[in-house]
Amino acid sequence: MSETEGPVFLIPLDDAETPPVPKEEIARRYLGRLIALFHRKKSEPFIADDKLHCATLKRLDEVVAPPACGPVLAEIGATVGRWLDRQPGGSHILTVVLPPCDENAVIKTWASEAGHQVLAPPNRQSLVAAEDPMLPNLTGSGILVIPRLEDWFLRHRDGLRAVRALLAAIDGLDRPVVVGCNAWAWAYLAKATGADALLPDAVTVKPFDALRLHGWFVQLSTSEATGALRFRLPADGEDVLAVDEAGAPRNDYLRKLAGRSLGIPWVAWHLWRRSLRTGDDAGIAEDAKAAISDGEASEQTLWVAALDEYLLPGSDDGAALHALHALLIHGPLTREELLVVLPGVGEPNVLPVLLRAGFLERKGDRFGCRAAAYPAIRDGLEAAGFPAGRV
Repeated sequence: MSETEGPVFLIPLDDAETPPVPKEEIARRYLGRLIALFHRKKSEPFIADDKLHCATLKRLDEVVAPPACGPVLAEIGATVGRWLDRQPGGSHILTVVLPPCDENAVIKTWASEAGHQVLAPPNRQSLVAAEDPMLPNLTGSGILVIPRLEDWFLRHRDGLRAVRALLAAIDGLDRPVVVGCNAWAWAYLAKATGADALLPDAVTVKPFDALRLHGWFVQLSTSEATGALRFRLPADGEDVLAVDEAGAPRNDYLRKLAGRSLGIPWVAWHLWRRSLRTGDDAGIAEDAKAAISDGEASEQTLWVAALDEYLLPGSDDGAALHALHALLIHGPLTREELLVVLPGVGEPNVLPVLLRAGFLERKGDRFGCRAAAYPAIRDGLEAAGFPAGRV
């Protein structure tokens, strides 16, 4: 059954595999600088780079509208519905492990829209208090949802009491419970508390390969506000969303994007949105204008620039790497909270440097990893030997 013929469900966490990056893209990324040394003569691009401009936020919201989670909300709902049908005789707890940098809070959003009871997390300062945690009354009917298990602990010698108490409490409940957790926190809790034994058979989002990205981006960009719209590559004018007779994307761009984003919808959304440009007709090469047929002359065009490249600080910059690792585990933290889990990490300029380099974003007093930079952060942390999440 194709995804257009029926619901898509979350998949077992152990089955999640990152879409492969095309070999030529790998070669381009690692050998691009070397090739540039030969000063190879390039054919005239379809539209000159200096004629491209960043699209306005209004235009981006028309063609790449938020939220960044795509069809994931519907997939969570379909999975929970199927789980409830099978629940008698099975576990009363469903664990959904998601990639980090989910700024749309998809578990909480789904639960709120569906009218389920959402358990609010404790104040973070209370997680390292000397007193034993006081849990609210969890009994009741209907589904209880814990959107972010990572909000129930701090990586501190006294920071696990609340999450241990919570896990013991939901294990004894006589009602269905849906637990959400980001993959890096899940990896930590599996080692620190044995959470994976208490909450087995975790599921996650089916990775977004080129075909899934194509369907999603076409849906996003099809509306009265967008009109007739094409997404073209500046080098040759090829339509990024064009498909062949079998319905597969005709060029490699979406395959590159799927691999670069690790199949994570919100990472792909941010990379796609950041790549879109507007252009001037005057910048189109004269010998390339014929590539646009008369039937396409009235169409609007957005140009798809090369995907952003991020270079993570080296493994010798331990403070930066430890800060990034903590933020992937916990999600956005204040400077004070970060100092609790990593004493001294804020000295002297780690956070400002990571902000300027584009790895972090700041909302209010909280710092979090930027979704578009997550693949580079993950690669850098794994290369430095840090334990990583499954997705």
